This record gives sequence, structure tokens and C-alpha cells, in this order.
Amino acid sequence: MGTGDTLQAVVDELAQRLDLSVLIEDASQWALCWSAQTDVDDVRLQSILRRGLTRAAEEMIDRFGLRQAQGPVHVPAVPEAKMAPRWCVPLRVDGQLVGWLWVLDPRERIEEADVPDLAAAAERAVRVIAAGSMPEDEDRQLRDVVGRLERGPDAEAARRLTVLARLSDDICVVVEGQSRLGGWRLSGGLTAYPVEAGYEGATSGQPLPLVELREAARRARLTLQALRAGALPARPSWDCLHAWRLVAEAPAELDPAEIHPGVAALRRQKTRDLLTTARTFLDLGGDVQGTAEALHLHRTTLYYRLDRIHDLTGVDLRNSPARPDLDLALRLVAFRDAATP
Repeated sequence: MGTGDTLQAVVDELAQRLDLSVLIEDASQWALCWSAQTDVDDVRLQSILRRGLTRAAEEMIDRFGLRQAQGPVHVPAVPEAKMAPRWCVPLRVDGQLVGWLWVLDPRERIEEADVPDLAAAAERAVRVIAAGSMPEDEDRQLRDVVGRLERGPDAEAARRLTVLARLSDDICVVVEGQSRLGGWRLSGGLTAYPVEAGYEGATSGQPLPLVELREAARRARLTLQALRAGALPARPSWDCLHAWRLVAEAPAELDPAEIHPGVAALRRQKTRDLLTTARTFLDLGGDVQGTAEALHLHRTTLYYRLDRIHDLTGVDLRNSPARPDLDLALRLVAFRDAATP
């Protein structure tokens, strides 16, 4: 093995020698590198194009005793799984399984005289792996699978992440708005952390199964948006948003004016003074003194503004039964205004 040897060189040279398609996977059957592919079957396409496993590929390992094999094994075709014949050589470092070398042989061209070439290529791959010359470092693989999970539920990516991060199969995930040590970086400055069930206080709320990382990230983003909109929960967590969750989950097509038309009149004003006064007064439960202090207003000015709000919206914020409707409409306006570009 030369100092510049790589797994890619192993598969390319074996493929050229045999004129067949070659692939190397790690122990969890994650495709690491492959040669040019010709005459591929569904199992190989799934492994390369989708970086995932078919049930046939998983069952094949046990069905043909490949985990226990010590040398090249011929794997016959499995027509019902659209799987062509192939050869497999388990890769072991100090007796521990670290990967697999696969040679797709749809026309059964490999003969007994070719088997030593398979074994030699496998030994060379083992030396590369033992030397640490993997084609992708673990950080890159982690970023890949985390990115897949952030885009949507992906059971194979979740399984792969537990392998890479050495986590238990039942691990959960939360997403925080502020980063701390460890974790996986997400878009928008969020960070995901593996946690046990029952963890409390995360921005995204209660832990979710790892496969639901996207939903945890969505909840964290909505929580942060609600905080920017003026929500004052007991803790900055999805679990503590309470009524604000109705606002956060409101359908995009819902116009705040449909909840109460008075909000449109307030938004048409040249300044946001009346809008801010209405929000503050309602947030403080109609406390005149508290609102005046929060807005640094004289009480006379506050009363004047409350009267103007009444004139424009038809709602007396001090005692009108329509206050909850206007309050909800105002919260929805604030929430949407707080959306990041």
C-alpha cells in the first residue's frame, strides 16, 4: 500500500480489473465509496443514490451469514427483491467488523481464479481503514445525516446518526435557540442536542424521537418568533407558550382582520403608538398604571390613546367583550411581523 492509497483507489482498481461494479460500505452498511456503476440492481441504486438500505439488503446480511464470514462469499440472486448476484467480503480490523466490500456480478462472470483478487482488495481496504484514511470524516457524515433529518423524517438517517454519534436507539432530541457545548448545528442558528426522554426546558419543548428532528426545529423557531413578538412565557420553551401556540400554528392564509377588523384600522395609522398601546394594555391585563409606566406615558395620554383605539376599532379595551378577539388579532400581527427574513 502506498502512502497515497485510498478506498477510492481500491474500488476503482478492482473494478477495472474485473470490469464489474464495486462498492465499499462501513459496518452499518453506509456507502463510503464506489466505482463507476454498470448493470446495477435496485439494491445498489438504493445504497448509492439514496444512501439508504432496502429490507432485502439488511436481510441478506443475516440470510447468508455474512457477519460471520472470514473471506469472500458468493451471494446468489434474490429475484423477488430485484437483487442480482454479487460477491461480498467482510472487512475486519483486529477481528472487528468495520465494513463490507461488494462486487456486483449480474452475469456470474467471477470465477475461482478471481477470488484471490477480491481477498487482496479487501486486505488493502482494511489497511486503509486501519490507517484512518476514510474518504469522509465523521464530522462530514454527521452533518450529512443531520441535514437529512432537518429536511424531514428519515428513519435511515436517524439510525445512521445513532451509529455515528454512538447513541442508544431510543435517544430523543431537542432544539435550542442558544448553542452550548456539543450538539449539532442547524440552519438559522439553532442547535440540536440528543437527550433522554423527560428532559425539560428546551426551546423546542419536550424531547421528540430523533427521526422528528425537523418538527423539533420547527417548534424552536416558532418559539423564538413568539418571543420576538412579545410573548412572556414562564420559560422560553414551546411547552410554556400556551395561548401563543394558537397564534404560532395559525394557517398562513388567515388574515388577522378576520379575527377582528379593528386591527386593520390600527395598522393603517402613521405611527405604531396606538398598536403598541393596545398590545401593552392587553398584555398587562388592563392595568392602567402598569401600562403608563411601561410606555413612559402620563395617564392622561394613555386615556386619550385608549379612547382613540375605541373610536377606530369599536372596542373599549377596559371592558368590551370583544377584547379577546382584538387581542388575538394583535398577537397574530406581532407574530408575523417578528418573522425573520
